[in-house]
Amino acid sequence: MRVILTVIAGPHKGQKFTFDRHDTFLVGRSKHAHFQLPAKDRNLSRIHFMMEVNPPECRLIDMGSHNGTFVNGESRLSADLKDGDQIRAGHTVLRVHVLREAPSTTDGPVPFWDVGAAPAIPGYVIERELGRGAMGITYLVRREGHGTLYAAKVVRPSVAGSATQISEFLRSARMLLQLDHPHLISLREVGTCSGGFYLLSEFFPGLNAAQVLERDGPLPIARGVRWASQLLEALHYGHGKHFIHCDIKPTNVIVAEIDGKEVAKLADYATARVYQAAPFSGLSLTASLLSLASFMPPELLFNYQEVNAVADQYSVAAVLYHLLTGKPVLDVPREEKKRYSSLIRRQYVPLREHRREIPPALAAAIEKALARTPGQRFADAEAFRKALLV
Repeated sequence: MRVILTVIAGPHKGQKFTFDRHDTFLVGRSKHAHFQLPAKDRNLSRIHFMMEVNPPECRLIDMGSHNGTFVNGESRLSADLKDGDQIRAGHTVLRVHVLREAPSTTDGPVPFWDVGAAPAIPGYVIERELGRGAMGITYLVRREGHGTLYAAKVVRPSVAGSATQISEFLRSARMLLQLDHPHLISLREVGTCSGGFYLLSEFFPGLNAAQVLERDGPLPIARGVRWASQLLEALHYGHGKHFIHCDIKPTNVIVAEIDGKEVAKLADYATARVYQAAPFSGLSLTASLLSLASFMPPELLFNYQEVNAVADQYSVAAVLYHLLTGKPVLDVPREEKKRYSSLIRRQYVPLREHRREIPPALAAAIEKALARTPGQRFADAEAFRKALLV
């Protein structure tokens, strides 16, 4: 399947953009736009609109443009696009074409499992639901026969996937089984269940960082740095295996006491990135864009396919900023039209303006990792960790 954008009016008439996998697409006058339009068209903003594409799905979001983005003649802040839709920004008009593959008689869609009922996971008994997220529902499960507890995330595709697509996702997910580190929640098993599939991880009974922050308020500086140091140890290990996490947020940082010491572990290592690469994952980026904006590295919008390990530095720094101040790095405006433009500007309040007792060297290290440009961050996770401990 492919999504093709064709310019049908404007100075670039005839130009085409083809998408055959999950990606982002920014349009505007800025040099950072994937489709850079003429500076002389003053009806255009620097970043006028963005699209998330995961064929056959396609979503448009106006990025706070001054003169609006029009879909089929109607001004829209966001729109899920379909075949034949026309987008106008300034003097430029693009037409959407969704090219679907002919259905195969041997590779039909895998049916959805009933979201109203708990799925049957072979060899495990479901004890209770632990939580829900963009990928699916996580359950506490017990292994039949010996009672060991695990956390099972049951992934519900956004759209029906073919047997081949499901197989490719499971193959990619099973590559994560090799990851084993004291500060990672280990993935133990991957499989199919009730028309979907599951990711079975160790059960680490603790609180997530968001829960700790809500209960205790901003963390003591030493405690927050200790957590971040442990997370960066895990990332240094994972990056060495050529896996990036790409979904670090407070709810994916789990903390518990082991042998009298507080231990922080990263959950869902690389699973979101693997899932988002699958055609059936849908428009998972824009679905959670505003709620996760503070922890999302800017390059996920600007250069989705080329995101690398330094993206995780940004997210750890954003989590640490949040834990030390109780404030998000990015304060998203309430006014809907201004919300998405704030993601482009990426302006944040310097750390020590929130909390003066944070040492200048520590604030500088965190803010370096928060650099909008990836090349201005640390060389690797270990360099960031060492800078935090100076």
